[in-house]
Amino acid sequence: MMFMFQILLIFKMKPKLIFKVNINKHHCRKTSKLERTRYRNHNKPADFFLGFSHTSGFPLLLCDSFIYITGKVSTLTTMEDVTCERIMKKIEAVLSQDTLLDEFDIVFSLGEVNRSPVVHVEHKLGLESWCVKHVYAYAYAKIMGSKQTKRREDPAQVLRWTQFCLLIAPEVTTFWNLRKVLLGQGDLSANLELHFTRLILSRKPKCMEVFQHRKWMFKNVIAKVIPQQANGPNGIDPEHHNGNGVVFHSEQIERFLFAELDLCTWAANKHQNNYHSWNHRLWVIQQFATYVGLVDVCRAEYEESHKWISVHVSEHSGLHYLQYLLDSIVSLVNESKVENVSEIVPYVNSVTKLYQRELDFNRDLIEEYEDHEALFCHRRFLLTRLRDLLCSSPQRTCSPPPPALKRSCVETVNSEWSSVLLGEHFLIEKCTQKKTYQKTLGEKHAQWLNNVIGI
Repeated sequence: MMFMFQILLIFKMKPKLIFKVNINKHHCRKTSKLERTRYRNHNKPADFFLGFSHTSGFPLLLCDSFIYITGKVSTLTTMEDVTCERIMKKIEAVLSQDTLLDEFDIVFSLGEVNRSPVVHVEHKLGLESWCVKHVYAYAYAKIMGSKQTKRREDPAQVLRWTQFCLLIAPEVTTFWNLRKVLLGQGDLSANLELHFTRLILSRKPKCMEVFQHRKWMFKNVIAKVIPQQANGPNGIDPEHHNGNGVVFHSEQIERFLFAELDLCTWAANKHQNNYHSWNHRLWVIQQFATYVGLVDVCRAEYEESHKWISVHVSEHSGLHYLQYLLDSIVSLVNESKVENVSEIVPYVNSVTKLYQRELDFNRDLIEEYEDHEALFCHRRFLLTRLRDLLCSSPQRTCSPPPPALKRSCVETVNSEWSSVLLGEHFLIEKCTQKKTYQKTLGEKHAQWLNNVIGI
């Protein structure tokens, strides 16, 4: 049985809106067990305090307010609907008019002022903090109210509500699902949505939900296949045929994928250890393999990843991405899609030379930038791949050299692998002479060589 209480929510703002709230009697009994308290400087005691969960997306942490049960009529004071709608329309207008908009953030303000809280300067969008909690609560209530009553709202209003909510809390999947429906119905432009998601990443570059939404857009909107068309002698243009009797827009897909690579670089530079960005980059490379081809992108990404790693030596995400690229390059050679590795990596004529070049590059980084464990972990990956490559043939000897690592050991049947192990010995010797964390890393690397490689 439902009954009414008077709920008083006290905000610091003067504009007020009164509406009714239904409260379940069982919930009242449960919350009445909480300790009774008083609202700051108010002397009137509360019957009991209502607690709410933040998991649903409701911004209780933003509200700095308390709700109390005081009578039989429910009342709630908040900002006027007209004011909330006006702020959201202003943001919507800025997003639609400024195609070069590249940054959004919340601007701290001491309190309510008699001016618009939307700040738009030099393709930057800001929102003053005093209005965030009120407008978000209004938009959230509108969205959840329409979902509970299952009424069909005007798509323009839904876009406006979800747009504001996602700028503040892009982790709430419900808002993204509503926009997916509007994209499928044609009520939302894909280009505007891509611009909007990039704007969200400017404030939260490590938001996984944004990258997931862009993946969904690629699969369901951008790369959506179309029926066969009579474009060639057999009815299909071979340049736009995916082998399953369907045609796709290859140029549009290629432009999108290269733009995604630029987006991933931008997001990775904005937030350290941004593994969501690097995972998205791996997904982009996989789409290149499906729709465009890997040769050109691997050539460009190999050089780009080395430049990035050279100035981000402590981030393993970038090194893991390089490992994926190396495996992809080796696969292209094994599948005869390229005649030689030199077509992708200049001045390298074999896979063995490729891994040896990577070991040299890794050694330079270890010696120049000390105390970075990620570089040692990457080196172990390279050694494992090189061992599997050099020791795969049964005619070749891969027994480890004696502990002394004498010169005669290098002159064994497999001199290449022995030279690699001798180089590891010299590297460990150099690291253990340090009095920093580099010595510990060198000792750990020596232990790994003994346990895994058998040196």
